[in-house]
Amino acid sequence: MPKSTFEIAVNDLRKSLPDVAWNAADDSFFAVWAAAPGMESDSADYSIAGGRISSDGKLIGGPVDILTTEDILMLPRVVYNPNKNQFLVIYCRAESYFNIRGIILDANGRPVGDHFIVTDVPANQFHYTAAFNSRRNQYLIAYNDFRDEVSSVYGVIIDDAGAVIRPEFLLCSARGHQVNPVVCYNPTDDTYLINWEDFRAHGNSLESLGTLEVMTDIYGALLAGDGTIMVSDIPMCADAEGANADQRFNGIAWNRKKNEFLTSWTDTRNSIKNVAVVGRIVKAGGSMPEGDFPLVDAPGAQMISHTHYVPEADAFFIAFERDLHDVDKFYFKDIKAKLDIGACWLDGSGRPAGDIIDIFSGPGNQRFVRFAHSEKSGSFLLVWQSDFSGVSDSVEGHIMSAGGNIMGAMYKK
Repeated sequence: MPKSTFEIAVNDLRKSLPDVAWNAADDSFFAVWAAAPGMESDSADYSIAGGRISSDGKLIGGPVDILTTEDILMLPRVVYNPNKNQFLVIYCRAESYFNIRGIILDANGRPVGDHFIVTDVPANQFHYTAAFNSRRNQYLIAYNDFRDEVSSVYGVIIDDAGAVIRPEFLLCSARGHQVNPVVCYNPTDDTYLINWEDFRAHGNSLESLGTLEVMTDIYGALLAGDGTIMVSDIPMCADAEGANADQRFNGIAWNRKKNEFLTSWTDTRNSIKNVAVVGRIVKAGGSMPEGDFPLVDAPGAQMISHTHYVPEADAFFIAFERDLHDVDKFYFKDIKAKLDIGACWLDGSGRPAGDIIDIFSGPGNQRFVRFAHSEKSGSFLLVWQSDFSGVSDSVEGHIMSAGGNIMGAMYKK
């Protein structure tokens, strides 16, 4: 299992929450990350940066400055548009509120037009993801919004140049908070599946930070290509009313051969070893004929995962943070955790198909892993945040992103 680890961005700046996409035209990758001023920085500026990486793990050119400003910038997400060989980068900018902005980049990371507004409502929008609709040349961006003091899930559809096609629309109006929507596109049916962390079992009285103190569920919805809700409030895992376990850090991958989705989340139910990644198949029409099942459940803890379908293998690849020892049930606040990066293969039905692959083990905490897969070379580029010493030694530093360096690893089966 050849793999190599390398530095993507290593300096004093407090870098965080990377993402990566594969460029199918030239078989390369484009990674993005946020950066905040470091302890020794002369500047108070924040930035969104990126960089090109070859399919064999070589940096191509220097870092790309996507945006630098005195406003706080966070959580960049990058999506590739194969129809134009371009990238969409969305990010959060703190002006009067935390709102979502975006920019289109060419294959080399150069801007195509100006930065544009995705959302500008006088409230905080956060926890967003995007998917490219290859049939309509559009992007659906989903996010949670705090305008009503209880977080709800909204969507916006933009065209491939960043112009709003469908202004924001509500995707879930259930009681309680709905947080962290993840969107996945199905080009066979021209539909989207979305899932999110759902706190409806706790009602409307829960404060936003209270979501870090209670058990939650995973719900979702199936949308048509124009954003119309086809199936609402899909209970992918709903057990919080009995406080049986905590489910969060959700994800979705689409299996193009079976035309179905593998949904996933981090879970703490009693039937698993400690903390694990659990999943459930959702059919193309939104039904769930079978129950959920463990995707990764080894001794210790596996959590905060990212899953992708690999067509040439008819299998899924999943990457995650892991601790070889048990952690607290509210693992994202366990400041004693010692986190490394692992991965493993799942078969086409989502069941484990091999041992855990040690992607990176080393000093400090390695967190927030994301990856992209090259269908030409068969390689995977994994990127993650390697925390600076001390930043994970407080509850705030562990829940939020206190910063570190951006690392990468190439893996090929």
